[in-house]
Amino acid sequence: MTNNPKKANTLAVAGFLAPFVAAGITCGLLLMAGDDFKSSKVFIAYQLAIPLVLIIGVVLGVKSIPHIPRLGDKDYAYSGLLLNVFFLVVFLLSLIYFS
Repeated sequence: MTNNPKKANTLAVAGFLAPFVAAGITCGLLLMAGDDFKSSKVFIAYQLAIPLVLIIGVVLGVKSIPHIPRLGDKDYAYSGLLLNVFFLVVFLLSLIYFS
């Protein structure tokens, strides 16, 4: 009798972790820029890196959905999608705020 543990749905887990990576990048950029966030070159990195990470998270979450019946991790897939979309909206609102 072999005990084969169920493999994790790595796409779902990676999609779930993407918003936390984006938050970490944002914190690092804020620490580097200090009080001059909008006028510094760090703001350009913010405008490029954050949406890229969040869109990758959305893509990973969507690609993980067909694997849910076989691998599970439905909670990671759907909550990751929700978090990524939510933080994309927050990102867009921050751009409106800064303009």
